[in-house]
Amino acid sequence: MPLIPPRLTDATLVRVAVERSGLAGNELNFANVFLLQEKHRTTLAFQDGFFFRHYDGRRLAGYGFPVGDGDVEKALRAILDDAESRGRAPKIALATRTQAATLRRLFPGKFRFSCDRGDADYLYSTERTAALVGRRMHRKRNAVKRFEKERPSVRVAPLTVENLDAAALVAERWRLNRPDADSPELTAETRALETAFRFFDELKLFGKIVLDGDEPLGFALVSATSSLVCNEHFEKATPDGAASYPLLCRAASQLALEQGARWLNREEDLNSQGLRTAKSAWFPEILLAKFNAVERVFGDAGPDDLDVWDAVSTESDVEATRRQTFEISDAFENEGVDKLGKITV
Repeated sequence: MPLIPPRLTDATLVRVAVERSGLAGNELNFANVFLLQEKHRTTLAFQDGFFFRHYDGRRLAGYGFPVGDGDVEKALRAILDDAESRGRAPKIALATRTQAATLRRLFPGKFRFSCDRGDADYLYSTERTAALVGRRMHRKRNAVKRFEKERPSVRVAPLTVENLDAAALVAERWRLNRPDADSPELTAETRALETAFRFFDELKLFGKIVLDGDEPLGFALVSATSSLVCNEHFEKATPDGAASYPLLCRAASQLALEQGARWLNREEDLNSQGLRTAKSAWFPEILLAKFNAVERVFGDAGPDDLDVWDAVSTESDVEATRRQTFEISDAFENEGVDKLGKITV
């Protein structure tokens, strides 16, 4: 398989494949593919109507489930053949629940599935989050009103090439205030953000910046994954502007809604309790589970995480299992709402 690092010219092929699939994972957003290629040591290939990817990073390793049109079994066998030819373990990373079930159906007994809560994407209704509607949003509404009252000169402006320097200043102040400012993770994130600013137009990024007079307090950076989903890549505020976070999340949702997107993906929490608390406080409609599949060792026939999900049969039981696994018992304002739309989970 001709796997090579992502190029800007790959954007259209990736976006078309993701659009047709209905998938919403942040790892399939092209800007993320491009920006995080160094961190995850990402390589891509396009063949037989499919978009293939391989990761060789510290936390993320393996082949992504192939995305595209055509014979899925043939595409998966191409991955297995490629792994064998390179002496790699046949591992599939970040498969959705549907993809994991497909993998099990096509290769019964071959893989063991694990599901890390920290890999789950937080998806929010752009309409609800942009307007801060519903009883659960009253704290966010109050936080926005309080911030605007305390800073009467505050304004939210579009993030453009002309004010990226102000956003970079916010990011640097945010980083320097962190106890792990020089950690490998934050260093990689800083490089990704610098790349985002360098290729702002080419990656079709957009965003908002919060200003108090001429002082930048925070910014949010977003791009479209598909016509249904936008992805928020970065949301940063200075120590003095930390109270601007509710404005930034609302602004990101408003931008996604203006693009016609139904969902805003604010990415995973990586098992950080701080991130988990912050993201959960916005009450996601969907926590998008991700499964990793590794080849079973000889004689291993025990249950795995996918078995836990498959063990339930009724809708109520499915929701109960999801709540137990992902702690989203209060996620839905209205149990009758169409929760998933056309997203493939």
